[in-house]
Amino acid sequence: MSNVNYERILASWNGSTHDSTDSLALKVFSGMVLEAFQQSTQFYDRTGQFISVKVIEGANSAQWPILGDDPAPSYHTPGVVLNNTVSSPRIKTASADVVVDEILVNALDVPFRDMEISHFDVLAPFATKLGRGIAKVLDKKIAILAVKAARTASVTSLHGGGYKVERNSSGSGSTLLTDGSAYQLSPRGAYNFRSDVASLAQAMDEKAVPESSRYLFITPYIKSVLRFEANFDGTNLTSVPVLPSTYDQNLNTSPNDVNNRVIGMLEGFKVIVTNHLPSGDLTGNSLTGEDAAIAYTSGSGTTGGKYQGLFDGSTQAGGRPVAVALCGADTGSPAIGMVQASGLRSYVEADERRNTQFMKAQMMAGMGIICPWSAGVIQVY
Repeated sequence: MSNVNYERILASWNGSTHDSTDSLALKVFSGMVLEAFQQSTQFYDRTGQFISVKVIEGANSAQWPILGDDPAPSYHTPGVVLNNTVSSPRIKTASADVVVDEILVNALDVPFRDMEISHFDVLAPFATKLGRGIAKVLDKKIAILAVKAARTASVTSLHGGGYKVERNSSGSGSTLLTDGSAYQLSPRGAYNFRSDVASLAQAMDEKAVPESSRYLFITPYIKSVLRFEANFDGTNLTSVPVLPSTYDQNLNTSPNDVNNRVIGMLEGFKVIVTNHLPSGDLTGNSLTGEDAAIAYTSGSGTTGGKYQGLFDGSTQAGGRPVAVALCGADTGSPAIGMVQASGLRSYVEADERRNTQFMKAQMMAGMGIICPWSAGVIQVY
């Protein structure tokens, strides 16, 4: 069951608990911003670009067909009847089913007494936070599925699987790589990452993945690494860079803008910075808080669920992602499918029995992997 907490908005937070007074009442907030930064989503906001979305009614799942490799042509001798002599179908077919999850809810209770004696509005920013919390969890679910799609193995005659580029420690018992040791804040680190992105792009090129709709999601740390890219040939600093830096001083217009720290393109990928790539151990049925909302499909928790996985970099199978690539929705091969039984809903009412204002936001949707060959990951372990 989802938790609904009483929000004592006039009791001050001291770092571990709220006090029992109205310490925030009868004061004027001068120059203070209640909501300094709004968390935006990077995956969920772009569902039409690399995610296929279906709205369902009277069902709990939707199905996407998957067509295998193209059949090989052959020459024909005039007069000979064209006949299929192969015992099995020439085009292998399969399907991907995506099941809707249970209702994801975010709710609050705000006491009337606090609202009556407060001098600032909380209902509007609280409502924004509830809806944004739902979107953030969905964003992280999509990121997890993207990594798992990239890790998917090939299926003979059907698809070649996802794309992985890995940077790992060498030798038995070696210390596991961190993001900082794999991609240092130096020309070497920037060169390493640019080389890995190029390898990922090459793998997609060799499988004829369209170049027009490739997106690369990177962490803020990787964005900082890229500013060191110039003047490095892989071994030594040079007076002339082998490749122009992403932040070259002449790149002051779209798609890359050095003055605004904007990276628009990298090795053919449209670059998007995100804080929502998965990390840590998201397995088992004892997760709590936001991790539970991300990794489970219901309130009871599920072991081995579709959103669960190991992303802590402790093993090759559980590498820690530093970049995720997605593409394919506009060409009919999206990596991820989403089914919606109901969109984002919000509700506010006065609960007279409890003397509170009840607020909630909820959504009933589910996601799953459809075409793993449209996903890639760069990870360290």
